[in-house]
Amino acid sequence: MATKRFADLGFLDGSVKSRSFVEALSGSSSDNRFPDVKISSFRGLPSLWISEQEIRALAAPFQFALVGFFPFKRPSLDSIRIFFFNLKLNGEVSVTLLDPSHVLIKLENDLDYCRVFCHRSYLVYNCYMKLIKWSPLLDVGVESPVIPIWVSFPQLRPHLYSPRILYGLASIFGKPLKIDTATSVGSRPSVARVLVEIDITKTYPGKVWLGPDNLGYVQQVTMEEFPSFCASCKCIGHVLGNCRDLYPLVVVDSADISPNTHLVSAPAALVSDRISKAITIPIVVMSNDELQA
Repeated sequence: MATKRFADLGFLDGSVKSRSFVEALSGSSSDNRFPDVKISSFRGLPSLWISEQEIRALAAPFQFALVGFFPFKRPSLDSIRIFFFNLKLNGEVSVTLLDPSHVLIKLENDLDYCRVFCHRSYLVYNCYMKLIKWSPLLDVGVESPVIPIWVSFPQLRPHLYSPRILYGLASIFGKPLKIDTATSVGSRPSVARVLVEIDITKTYPGKVWLGPDNLGYVQQVTMEEFPSFCASCKCIGHVLGNCRDLYPLVVVDSADISPNTHLVSAPAALVSDRISKAITIPIVVMSNDELQA
């Protein structure tokens, strides 16, 4: 029984049956609304040109899709499917394999999408899984900088605790996902909170003008747990100066160090920053002659 329940039909929901190309290309009238695909060349490569309208239409069924990334160890697909089944989501969920460390998680509605994505990571049968927003441009080898972050509006005027106003405020920063419970019922008028999909590579204002010219005011804005994003390795969690791709760890054997050798560390600011984040400092070995030069 369980085997049948967790046998995933696939992210296309089993709606597309295996058939010949003649049958497939002649049977769908909905595809006729798009320009024909064209075989050409682009940047010295053979190419298949597809219109932007068709790309957007093809991506629409994946609007609530996420990618699960297992950086260390991945459990079986059945285990991941059972994990999501045990979350008791409102709609169906499809979990399929993209590569050995990435799975495609196709959700059915925005409620499940917000509920799952707001955690940003899960422990799935003792395996760490990081969640990444899916998009038509996503390269599974690169982390997406678009993540859900709670945006707070301290001392928001009580009469502005309206979904319409809150949605508009949050839209200044990204795509609003949901309002927290205390904000939606008005039980905590000291601060309004909205979960927003935000691109953490961008900068955002700490204040906005709210209201018309004569009845408006300056509203403070704060963002909770705004993580760093490395422009070099495209990973979330550290800045460029702490990137191990640029500053790899150098292991020095004490037996190889002569008496006239000095150990020179990174600049003090970088050292203190790395110590505060519990990140190993790279060491550069230089001789006396090199130091004097």
